[in-house]
Amino acid sequence: LCLEGKFVGTIELNRFADSWLFGNFEPTRGFSEFAALFGEWSLLLHADENDPQISRAALDEMAKIERAIDGLHAELRLPENGDRVPVTQINIDGKLVELKLGEKRGMQ
Repeated sequence: LCLEGKFVGTIELNRFADSWLFGNFEPTRGFSEFAALFGEWSLLLHADENDPQISRAALDEMAKIERAIDGLHAELRLPENGDRVPVTQINIDGKLVELKLGEKRGMQ
């Protein structure tokens, strides 16, 4: 996985549902630049797990963080051939990752 052109970790995909792919994420040192952003998202996601009603403030903050994450340039680089696959949406929650892919591009 690359974010903003930096190699940040590896992904092992293990299932899919609808247009989402799910797997395990193993970060590298490069992820440290982005860890706080995904960490904040994760904390908000799990903050109200015991309360079915998420506060308006939490929803607003989560939307702000999701816009920042969606603004990142993300792509997978396939190890077999170097092809690049744009990631149109990504969520990283600890070691778990879910993502949506765009159309594959050749080596660049």
